[in-house]
Amino acid sequence: MTEANLDTKALLEKYLRDSHVLNLATAVNNRPSNRDVFYLTPDELTDYIYITTTRNSNKMAEIEANPFVAFTTVPTDEDNGVVTSNKAEIHLTDKSIDDVAELIENQIPNWMDVAGEAKDSFVVLKLSFSSVKIFGDQGISSLLLNEEGAAQEAL
Repeated sequence: MTEANLDTKALLEKYLRDSHVLNLATAVNNRPSNRDVFYLTPDELTDYIYITTTRNSNKMAEIEANPFVAFTTVPTDEDNGVVTSNKAEIHLTDKSIDDVAELIENQIPNWMDVAGEAKDSFVVLKLSFSSVKIFGDQGISSLLLNEEGAAQEAL
């Protein structure tokens, strides 16, 4: 891996860990839809993140109809860092909210308190991406990821 890829992957991790809100775009029957959602980054960075949503939401129905999505994270406060991909796929996992509770508490404090008893209606989705673009004060970078989340080459 080149030094540029290492720097870009470090920015990817930094920007994913410094935000936790993204705009998720879905499309069904040529009708686009987007919304902001919370996301969780696994302890070890890979080629996916987790999203939570309610089991019976419109978003869930759209994802079940078409799992191919695009996303853009909300800019980071420090350096306007954004991660975006139009090569992403999202699927329901067999994880419960309790399975990702530690990630939630570490990354989105008070989420469990706000969700309250409604947390039991939430499901956990896995958002996988094969490539990303990274924008920030440093400029624009692209990164192609392999199945293990390792950087293969800059695009």
